Amino acid sequence: MKIKAPLVILQLLVGGLAVAGGVLMLTGNMELDQAWLQKTPFTDWTIPGIALLLLPGVGELLAAAAVLMRWKYARPLAIFSGLGLVAWILVQLVWMQVFHPVMHPLIGSIGIAIAVLGWMLPPAAGIRGQSHSAGHIPAPLDRPTERR
Repeated sequence: MKIKAPLVILQLLVGGLAVAGGVLMLTGNMELDQAWLQKTPFTDWTIPGIALLLLPGVGELLAAAAVLMRWKYARPLAIFSGLGLVAWILVQLVWMQVFHPVMHPLIGSIGIAIAVLGWMLPPAAGIRGQSHSAGHIPAPLDRPTERR
């Protein structure tokens, strides 16, 4: 089953939108209700903007890069990034005590989907993740192997 493409698409979508949202929050170009911050430790949207930019933003983009580059830790990173997105939504619900009927279920569901797709990745998917038997040195990729 091909899961790499849908996984990376979701990670890039979430990561890109979170980076954009974080930048908009930091520059004051996103209209957000100040009342949402009443039950939080924040007085403005600066710290939440930085957190949005870095955690789901850069975090999902790095996880997508790991999957694309077939890094040996791509699978646990993808699972962690998806669960982190679910945790992000749960923290918002607890701290802000505001429920958005579209955003919260949608982003939470995408987080679950990313974690499940990450779980479905092969444990050692990629060149860097392959193990070799003792004493066997793989041939360089840029030269054809010789036959004896």
